[in-house]
Amino acid sequence: MQFKKITLLVATGVLTITLSAGVAYAAVRDNNPTSSSNVKAVTGNVTAKDKVEKHRNCGGEFAGILGMDANALGQELKSGKTLAQIAAAKGMDVNTLTEKLQASFNDRIDKAVANGKLTADKAVAMKAKTASKATSVINKSWTGHKGEAGKESVFKNVRQQIPALFSMDATQLKEQLKSGKTLVQVAEEKGIAKKDLVSKVQSIMKANLDQAVKDKKITADKATQIESKLPQMIERMVTRVNND
Repeated sequence: MQFKKITLLVATGVLTITLSAGVAYAAVRDNNPTSSSNVKAVTGNVTAKDKVEKHRNCGGEFAGILGMDANALGQELKSGKTLAQIAAAKGMDVNTLTEKLQASFNDRIDKAVANGKLTADKAVAMKAKTASKATSVINKSWTGHKGEAGKESVFKNVRQQIPALFSMDATQLKEQLKSGKTLVQVAEEKGIAKKDLVSKVQSIMKANLDQAVKDKKITADKATQIESKLPQMIERMVTRVNND
C-alpha cells in the first residue's frame, strides 16, 4: 500500500469500497461520508480535513442519485437504513439504483483514465466489478463505524514511522513508490525480507493501537478486532503498486 493510504487499510469496519488499485468509491456515513482513493500519489501531506472533503463530495453524488440532501442521507444511513431501503422509500427500485451507482463508478474510472491515472486495461478489469460493488454498497449497513478523522487519529504516527524502516525520509520513500515499486520491492533492495517487513509494520500498527487504547480513543475490544485484520491489510499495503 502506498504511504498516505495506511490509515485507510488498518481499521476494521471501515466504510471503504475499493475496486483494486485504482479508483475507489465511497458511501455516506453520518454527515461525513468516507472513501478510499487509490489513484493519488503517495504523500504524507494529505490531512484528515482533505479526506473528509473528498468524502463529502462522494456523499453528494450518492445523495444526488437519490434526489436528497447529503446531510439527510447521512442521517438516514446513521439510523441503520441501507441505500436500497432509502431508495425504495423514494420510489426507486433496486435495479435502477444499482445501474445509477454503477454508472457513477464507471464515470470515475473513465475520468481516471482520461487524467492518466489509470491504464485502459486496468479500467476494463475494474469495470467488470462495478456491478457487484454497487450491490455491496446498496445492501450494506453503515451504522457503528467511526469517521475518517477518527482513524487518522488512531494511526496518526504510522506514516511517519514507515520510512524509517528503510532508513529513508518521507520524500525519498514517496519517490521510490511513485516509480512503481511496492514496499516489498523497496525493502528487498535494502536487504529486508518480506516477512521481516510485514513483522515490522505490524509492530508499528500494534503500538499505535495500544496507544489509542491507552489514550481512550478506542476500546480494548475494538483494538482487538482491528488487530485481527491487520495481517491481510498489511499484505495489501506492502504489495500494492502505485498507479500515479
